[in-house]
Amino acid sequence: MARTFVDQNFLTWEAYVSGGQPNSPEAARIFFLCLDARTTPARFVEHESRSVAAAERDLLKVTDEDLRGMLARSVQTA
Repeated sequence: MARTFVDQNFLTWEAYVSGGQPNSPEAARIFFLCLDARTTPARFVEHESRSVAAAERDLLKVTDEDLRGMLARSVQTA
């Protein structure tokens, strides 16, 4: 499941949940991919629950403004 939204610079982003095992360093991350500038590195935030299922439920509920806030706090993938 993925969501798309537009940032303050009018770039379109896709947000989706991915993660490894619960309580692992990679558990429950929300990733952001810029659809308008494919060379822009992917970014992510960790979901506080560390649960992929909970992160997916939350991704359905949050507003586009919330997604812009998460994008602003996100870190670039390695």
